[in-house]
Amino acid sequence: MNWDSTVLGAILGVGCVFIYRGFGTLRNKELDDKARRKGFWPLNAGLALIAVSMVLVVRLKGG
Repeated sequence: MNWDSTVLGAILGVGCVFIYRGFGTLRNKELDDKARRKGFWPLNAGLALIAVSMVLVVRLKGG
């Protein structure tokens, strides 16, 4: 079994979940401004994970 696509799909999925949770924190009006800004951490981590997954897909399929 080829584990490359499974691992890359898992990384992509985790990145999407992080982005979803980050947006949820940013849009929560019940939190104060400092707590809402903490939503940028999972948002940025999710974007980084998705970028890593995309780069690895290109490298694995290109070579």
